[in-house]
Order: sequence, then C-alpha cells, then structure tokens
Amino acid sequence: MKILITGATGFIGSRLLTQAAQRFGTENVIALCSRPIAGHRCLVYHDHGLDGLPAADLAGIEVLVHAGAFTPKSAREANDVAGCNGNIAFTTRLLGLGFTSLKRIVFTSTLDVYDSAPLISESTPTLPATLYGLSKLYGERLVEIAGRERGIEVQILRIGHVYGPGEEKYQKMLPLTLRNVLLDAPVEIFGEGDELRSFIYIDDVIAAVLAAVTMARTQGPINVVGGSSISIRHLVEKIVALSGKPARIVQRESSHARRDLVFDNRVLRQTLLTQETALDEGLEREYRYMQALLGQRG
Repeated sequence: MKILITGATGFIGSRLLTQAAQRFGTENVIALCSRPIAGHRCLVYHDHGLDGLPAADLAGIEVLVHAGAFTPKSAREANDVAGCNGNIAFTTRLLGLGFTSLKRIVFTSTLDVYDSAPLISESTPTLPATLYGLSKLYGERLVEIAGRERGIEVQILRIGHVYGPGEEKYQKMLPLTLRNVLLDAPVEIFGEGDELRSFIYIDDVIAAVLAAVTMARTQGPINVVGGSSISIRHLVEKIVALSGKPARIVQRESSHARRDLVFDNRVLRQTLLTQETALDEGLEREYRYMQALLGQRG
C-alpha cells in the first residue's frame, strides 16, 4: 500500500509522517511538501504549484492523507482571507492530480465547522463562525464529491484541541501557560477561568489517523477529540502543581462570551481509538519537553 501525506512539516503532519513510515515502511510513504524532509521520500512542490510532479509516483498512490492546510496560530488569524482561500485552492489542485490507483482519502478537518452546542458530537449542526472553519467545511465537500464521482472511499476526521510536544508553534493557552510557568512569568486567566475545555494528546490523534488509513469500512465524519473536560483554571493549577514552583496567576477581563467546548467522543472510541492518554500523563510529557526546549533541568 502506497500512502501520500500532505502537511508533513506541521505539528500533526510531522509526527504522522514518522509513525506512518515506521508502520508501513519508508518506501511506501511519500510526503507531498514544499521542502525535502530528511530520511523520507518526498514529492516537492513550490508556491502551491503541483504541476510537473512525477506521474509514476502519483499513479501508484492508494491512500491520500490530506493533513496539509493553513491553520491559524492565533484567534486573530482565524479569518485570514489569503490563508483560508489557499486551503480551498490547494485541495482543489490536489484532487486534480493523476491518482489512477487511489482507493481512499483521509481528510483532516476541524471542529471549527460546528455550531455552538453544550455537547458537540458528530450530529451537531455545521455552522462555522470563521473563514478557517468555512474553508475546512468546503474542503470536506470537495473531497466527498470527488469520492462519489470517482468511486474512492472518504473518511473525514474532525480534529479537536490537540496538545503535546510541538504545539508551541501556536499561540494557545496551554503552551503559553507552560512557558510562563517555566520562565517564572505571570500566568494569565481571562474571565473567571471556569470555561470548560477538552484536549486530546498528539499521539492519540496520530493513532486515530493511522487507524483511519486501514479501517475496514469508512463512515461519516468522526470527531477526533478528548472525552474529558476540565476548566481552564483547573488546568492552570495542574500545570503549576506539576512544576512545583510558585506562580502568579493574573485574572484578566474577558471580552468574549463564555463558551464551554465539551465533546462526545464515543464514535472515536468505538472506531479508531480504544484508549486515550490520560491528561495528567500527557501534561507531564509536554512539560518535560518544554523544560528541555527552554534549556532547563528537571
């Protein structure tokens, strides 16, 4: 089985490429990327131009894992017009390549496609609030239409709030809190800190994606999400306790309406991931990673 992976230099994609190569063999896994990746087979493109890629390599691909996309690194980028339009354009070009042996597409989407709900599941209506969410929902439709027209199986994976080593590329609450605690800087909490969040560890996401590559039968969209929720304040307190250091928590006024993000992950557990990494275990792994990254001793 030959597999092509897009987005192989990103937070999720880089781990996905490594673990896919370990499982299926380096000779069977190819990265479609904008620069070569040492130790891996690569098809290199430039400036989203996919013309001129070797036809023989494309013809042999049986599974396409489309994990590449513009992903906002902060809330301010969620409506970046060029980036979101680029998601649609790249997916369109990708589906137009000469995949003559393609049997399955695994498309990594986002929970940002959903409307607000007390408990988000696969049956929650889709109503994206940002251009990013809209671009990913449009990408889902492009892939589904291509699948129907060409007799290709399609599996949509809507990825939740992923944490773990490597997420420091994004300006998110968890890596910022870890960094501030380690550097003895104030830790900020906006509002009361009682908003609920659910997290899924990076290795669990990779396991789910690889399971989608080999699952016997594809089905409708599956939310790749954590099944347990925690308040932001409690999460911060866990990180502080993990550090064993005093930390100054500063409460800031929030300009946003309170919103919990809690997920039902029963479909995930029944299909792709039988066991989750416990939050305490995942947090400790990321904390130790950040320690090393910042040059601190344990």
